[in-house]
Amino acid sequence: MELILGATSARLLEPEDLTSFAVVLEEDVAPGPEALAEGGVLGFGDHVWVRTDALRRLAGPVATPEWEQGFAAMLGYARTRGWVDDAQGAIRGHVQRRASSPVTVANGDPA
Repeated sequence: MELILGATSARLLEPEDLTSFAVVLEEDVAPGPEALAEGGVLGFGDHVWVRTDALRRLAGPVATPEWEQGFAAMLGYARTRGWVDDAQGAIRGHVQRRASSPVTVANGDPA
């Protein structure tokens, strides 16, 4: 699962992949306040804390009861590594920078 932060927005890429978590900055643009708020980002640096309720919201219809079970298991593992802050309801993510990827809609056309 990757939280993609653009200059003004946030989106979740591959929310069904509950085996890893990263925060990805698109291009060399610093995310603005709107993107940070939408993504549930608390603080910013080489690692960030991201509110788990924001991840659930960004997962959209993928967040079924089965997904929630897998997400809880992912958080359980992350908690054993010290990557969950229960007081803030947040998970720690490593920040990566990469070129933006084109968005493709369900029929395969670029958005």
